[in-house]
Amino acid sequence: MQNTLGSHIVLLTTCIRDLKTTKADLVHTHSEVENVKKELKELKENSQFTSTSTQLLANVMATVENMKKEMTGLITKADLAQTTQRLDETHTSRVESVKKELANVMTTIENIQKITIESAPSSIGRMPNSCDDLHKIGHRKSGLFSVMGNKTVDNVYCDFTKPTNDADFQKMIGFFDVKTSPVHFYVQRISSYRNLNTVIPFELLRLNVGNAISLSGIFVAPKPGKYFFSFSGISEGNAVARVELQVKTATADWSRIGAAWSALGHQTFSLQSTLELAKGNQIRIMLLEGAIHDDKNRIYTHFVGQLLEEEILH
Repeated sequence: MQNTLGSHIVLLTTCIRDLKTTKADLVHTHSEVENVKKELKELKENSQFTSTSTQLLANVMATVENMKKEMTGLITKADLAQTTQRLDETHTSRVESVKKELANVMTTIENIQKITIESAPSSIGRMPNSCDDLHKIGHRKSGLFSVMGNKTVDNVYCDFTKPTNDADFQKMIGFFDVKTSPVHFYVQRISSYRNLNTVIPFELLRLNVGNAISLSGIFVAPKPGKYFFSFSGISEGNAVARVELQVKTATADWSRIGAAWSALGHQTFSLQSTLELAKGNQIRIMLLEGAIHDDKNRIYTHFVGQLLEEEILH
């Protein structure tokens, strides 16, 4: 664009320079004609010519006048003015055209820069927790998005055609069951147990995804979240059975969560609990009374647990 504008300016400069040169030549020629007329007039007044010379002089004067008229007719003031006007109009027209082209180019560049800025990677320095955060990052197409909730990953619908303060700008759909890794276990006994006031240990490890429990019977939460636990069994034939589910946290020693009893004569008992645990919290089953019956052929004792919902940290 700069090259085009420069070439136009050079063309206009050349035209103006040629016009000035032509005008100067015309002035010079006019001056010479006036000098000849003056000299001829002086000769005539001095009577130095015969009648033939006088006629010749008259012819020369006529020729000079014709030359003057022709030269004057060649380039008149009106012609000069018209030529100047045309040059001005051409200059103005071309300059305006160049200005328009330059404005269009600048607009295109600004649009490209805007698109580049909008499409460039951006961040708010944290995980987005709302449609407003997504809008700040650069999202412009409405749809379903995942954002960080208080402790969960939420599923929201963002309508970016509406203002951010509009009630319909963001709609909560639900939350994702996101787990950084699964946690679930299943352990059993294959013999009776009667050691009172002790943690019930296990002898068969059926499942231990996440390595959260050991055969000692102690479960350690590997991550924060909501957990489900279930314990069931039967009592010995000549004794009752009483068990207790206990939890230990970083700020409190072992405390009871729930308990279960059975009557005499191989009666069943069970307990279930859903708990919100922090990472490192512990769970155990204590035998407080009676005895638990089991053998390797029937396997009556079951202890299961799993992570239901993980607390996703920001």
